[in-house]
Amino acid sequence: MVFSIKRAAACALVFSLAVPAVAAAQDSASFFKVGTASVTYGPYVRFGLGAVNTRPSDEHWLPPGYPSDPRIDFNLSNDTTGFGEIAFGYDWMNGFRGDVSFLTTGAAHTTGPHTTSGDHADITAASVSTTAVMGNLYYSPFEQMGVNSRLHPFVVAGLGYANNKVSDWTRTNTAKASVDRTFSGDTHGDFAYSLGIGMAYQLTPPGKHPAILEMSYRYYSFGTAKGGSTPVTGGDEPVAPLSFENDAHVLSISLRIPLQRL
Repeated sequence: MVFSIKRAAACALVFSLAVPAVAAAQDSASFFKVGTASVTYGPYVRFGLGAVNTRPSDEHWLPPGYPSDPRIDFNLSNDTTGFGEIAFGYDWMNGFRGDVSFLTTGAAHTTGPHTTSGDHADITAASVSTTAVMGNLYYSPFEQMGVNSRLHPFVVAGLGYANNKVSDWTRTNTAKASVDRTFSGDTHGDFAYSLGIGMAYQLTPPGKHPAILEMSYRYYSFGTAKGGSTPVTGGDEPVAPLSFENDAHVLSISLRIPLQRL
C-alpha cells in the first residue's frame, strides 16, 4: 500500500511537470505557425551568400633559434570577408534534412602584434582563405511535431574537411630598426566542424513550386592554418612557420529549392 502511494505520488509529480512543458511547446509551435506550407519532401539544391568574421587563436611561430629562442605568440586581428556555398541535400519532412555543402571564404587579413615579452617582430602582412566540404544535418523541432507552417526555426551541425590557404606572410621588427622578413604561403588541410541556428521561410504559396529562404548563424572551426617556411627575402627557415586555429562566425542567407514534388 505504501509503495502504491509513493508510486502514485511520483506519477503525479511527473505529470505536473510534463503538462506545463507540453503546453509551453504547443504555445511555441503556435507562435511559429505562419500559413500553410507546400510539400518539400525529396532532394533539393541550396545556394548561400554571407559574411564571415575570422577569429584566429593559438597564433604563434617557432623561430630558427628555437628552443634557445622562445616560441613567439601573436594577437592576430579579426577580419570580415565574403562567404559562399552550394549544397545538395534531401528533406525527409519529419523534422530532419541533410545536405553536403561546398563552401569558400574570401581572403581575410590576418595581422597583429606579438604578445611574447622581449623585442620580437609583429605579423604585418598575411591573409587566410578557406575552401571546405561539409556534411550537414538539420533539425526543425516544430516540423517534427507536425506543425504545417511556412516558418520553421532549425538547428544545424556539420562535419567536414577544410583547406586553409595562408598567403606569403611578413614579420616586421621595429624594436631597433624596421626589419622585414617575408616567408612563403602554404595550404593546410584539416578536420572541420560547425554548429548553428537559423530560420527557414517558404516564400511561395501552397500549390506553387516551393522556394525556401533561410537565414542562419553558424560557427565554423576550420582547423589549423599554416604559412610556409621558405624565406622569400633571405635568412633562415623557422623551426615552425606562422600557424593558428582558423575559427569563423558566419551570417548567411540561403535559397533552398526542392527538386521534386509529391
